[in-house]
Amino acid sequence: MKIAHVQVIPKLSGVQQITLDILSGLDRNSKCAGEITDKTVICGEIFDNDFVELFSVQGIKIISIPSLKREIGLHDVKCFFELYKLFRNEQYNIVHTNSTKPGIIARIAAKCAGTKRVIHTVHGIAFHAHANIISRLIFYILENIATLFGDVNITVNKLYTKYYPFVKSKVIYNGVDFEKLTPVKNTKINEMHFAFFGRLDEQKNPLEFIKAVKIVLNTYSGPIKPKFTLAGDGELRNKCCQMVADFNLQDKIYMPGWINDKSKFLNEVDVLCQPSKWEAFGLVFVEAAYFGIPSIATNVEGIPEVVLPSETGILYDGGAEALAACMLSYLTDRQLLAEHGINAKKYVTQNFTKEKMVSEYCSVYFEK
Repeated sequence: MKIAHVQVIPKLSGVQQITLDILSGLDRNSKCAGEITDKTVICGEIFDNDFVELFSVQGIKIISIPSLKREIGLHDVKCFFELYKLFRNEQYNIVHTNSTKPGIIARIAAKCAGTKRVIHTVHGIAFHAHANIISRLIFYILENIATLFGDVNITVNKLYTKYYPFVKSKVIYNGVDFEKLTPVKNTKINEMHFAFFGRLDEQKNPLEFIKAVKIVLNTYSGPIKPKFTLAGDGELRNKCCQMVADFNLQDKIYMPGWINDKSKFLNEVDVLCQPSKWEAFGLVFVEAAYFGIPSIATNVEGIPEVVLPSETGILYDGGAEALAACMLSYLTDRQLLAEHGINAKKYVTQNFTKEKMVSEYCSVYFEK
């Protein structure tokens, strides 16, 4: 059998990691072992050879279609016909599309090309509350039309299922390969390290973290020394640097850029702070929780299904003042921090493993 996953961006971020984990895990799952012998990832124009190598070592082929882009344009018409031709020639048994653009163009192209089983995973919605009303309406209509060309519509949280009235969506939570992470107990009695860890862009909202840090430093005078890190890179990096300078926080907020060694980084963190404006799931919450790290996060979209409020972390409704108040809750109650950390690790190891995710996708692939 032949399977193809369709992505847009050939860069190993959250969605691409999920594809890699699914495809590399098929041979080790009893439901799929030996069934799928040809595995391919179809993506946009490739600029990173390391991305290709990560998949190649797992026996996964990469096919680049440069017209497959995140932006909307006339190239989408060309992309549709290129995908249609590819699907007709290769005769994949399963085409699995991921995220908005492939979910519309590739899903329709695959079904029109005669693909027997077309699966789509909604990793995030383009019609979220922060998009303009016209874009929201257009994407909502297009995505729901596209569901009619697929066999299974999968969402990574329960909330999203209500947005697709024409089909019954199945929920499969993302999973993490915990064997790649190495927690080491590192308790610092007189210090508490708060960290932002993600892209520096509008969605992840790093500026709110910086504002909250300023409020905490102006408010807190207790015995525990707060430490702050803004890890990641992206389009808002210059604005972040400027705000840090304007607030005179250069010696208070460490900005290391992208983190290559997650275990080394997370072993030094006490609290994860993610003020995302929208978030379908958030693999970083699961990864941090495996280290016994509770999260402070916004109460949006799928986050309350990954970070249980007042149990594995603290959720808030947005705003730097509210985020700062959450930080202060942990600074003034180390016992609460410890309890949430223990709960967080137990919760994610029971619900968000790579093995569980792969098993559920295998069931979908071979469902009669």
